[in-house]
Amino acid sequence: MKWKAGPPASTDQLQSYIPYLMNRLANRWNLDQNRDLSEYGVNNVVFRTLSVLNVYKTLTVNEIAVLAVTEQSTASRAIESMVTSGWVKREIAEEDQRRRVVALTPDGEALLKKIWPVMEKNYGRLAEGIDIDDIETCARVLAAMIRNIRQNDI
Repeated sequence: MKWKAGPPASTDQLQSYIPYLMNRLANRWNLDQNRDLSEYGVNNVVFRTLSVLNVYKTLTVNEIAVLAVTEQSTASRAIESMVTSGWVKREIAEEDQRRRVVALTPDGEALLKKIWPVMEKNYGRLAEGIDIDDIETCARVLAAMIRNIRQNDI
């Protein structure tokens, strides 16, 4: 459906408006994930932080905030709590002695592996009945949209 100027005038327009759909999806996803992760004493921010550190290995607090999709102050508080819990460590960056980076500890890696089935279960429910080609197209389109509005190089 081609979008016309002005606010949605029908349920069809609203149901085809990408920002509306993304917000509904993200909100439902976050609520379900937080509910399920609470059994492990973690939340989405902790989960996303563990996940991005698993991929990138070391990141600054600001980089974690961008990649974990949270405010810098929220990321900072979460990291402090994660350091106390022994899931991450702060260290001096090898390439720049003035820079502090965060990395997973073995306990953090173990926690991520332990809670990963929560994400898999919720993702399975999210993608149920959707053709893999459609999932891949959706991922490519969303990645392109993110590139269009990106404010960071990461």
